[in-house]
Order: sequence, then structure tokens, then C-alpha cells
Amino acid sequence: MANLTLEATIDHGRIIVAEPEKLPTTGKALLTILPESRKPDWDKISSLLGTLKTDIDATEWQRRIRSEWDERERKQWGQT
Repeated sequence: MANLTLEATIDHGRIIVAEPEKLPTTGKALLTILPESRKPDWDKISSLLGTLKTDIDATEWQRRIRSEWDERERKQWGQT
């Protein structure tokens, strides 16, 4: 069985799963407790806004990288 992540709430020590039909009949589980509400640090976020500067054209960069991959693959398989 693949890993399964389900939304759940805790009410007085009881775990209530949002989609119980997705749970297996038997099994083991790991529980991660997340804070009920985590407020973002807006000062930190606002200080980072606008700091990413790039002069690279994303489309051109992708074409260049993909051509390098194609060239590497041609060399690897002995194609010209």
C-alpha cells in the first residue's frame, strides 16, 4: 500500500479523520501534530518581496538546458 496522508482533527484526545473511507481496515499510522493556526511573519515576507532579480529569459534558458540534455543523451547512446 502506498503512503496515505489524510486530514484529521483532534477533539479531546480523539482523532477524527476527514475522509475515513480512505483508511485501510487495519494498519499502523504515524501522527504529525500541526499547530491549529500558524500565522506568517509578514515582516519577513515583505522584506523578501521583489528581491528576486533575474535577467534570464526562462524560455531561452529551458531551450538551452534541454539541448544540453539532448546532446548528452546522443553522446551516451552513440548517436550523431
